[in-house]
Amino acid sequence: MGKKPNRPPSGYRPSAAQASKPAPRNVEVIGLSKRLAAALIDWVVVAFFSYLAVLILALIGALVGMFTPGGPMAPERLIILLAFLIGIGYFVTAWAGGGMTLGKMVLGLRVVRADGTNLGWTKSILRYVGYIVSGIVLSLGFLWINIDKLRQGWHDKFAGSYVVREADVDFLKAGGKLVPENPGVQWVWILLWGVVAFLAPAMLFGSLWLLGPAMSSALMTLLAR
Repeated sequence: MGKKPNRPPSGYRPSAAQASKPAPRNVEVIGLSKRLAAALIDWVVVAFFSYLAVLILALIGALVGMFTPGGPMAPERLIILLAFLIGIGYFVTAWAGGGMTLGKMVLGLRVVRADGTNLGWTKSILRYVGYIVSGIVLSLGFLWINIDKLRQGWHDKFAGSYVVREADVDFLKAGGKLVPENPGVQWVWILLWGVVAFLAPAMLFGSLWLLGPAMSSALMTLLAR
């Protein structure tokens, strides 16, 4: 005779925690297009606060004679420095705290570990280091999201992170399996990579170098009146 299947005893009722726990299911790792949209929102936020911060510092510094046009602490140099520091603080804090930058909040995405938990500070810092490495090599590390089987960029490899929908995090914590949102290579991104790889850094640094001196000149003219 075969063994009878194990069944819960008569009258058994699962606890509230067991009943509310979602059943495991596949959890899609988000691809490049949505992540790029979130990144554009985030960099607009970083640029805004960078210019706002340097405007305040430049006004204060010019009033007390701290800055001179073209000097070692001219406002245009501060813009670049503050953009870097604000970028670190913005991204690392968001990833370590809840895994959601403003851009990812808008799109309902979250950065997590393979088990659905938050990255924490160490892995968030590693992820930002990976951001820099990914961008230095003509953004190839970001394009890798499109090639990788689990949609991880190089920065994700650094930190062991995945970008999933916020609504799917509980399913991942319950043991869900990670799968790519759109299996296979999306060749359109390969074709567009050249444009993104060269224009995005050029636009970012070009705006810093062009607007920085203009802001410095305008401030000095205003304060000289």
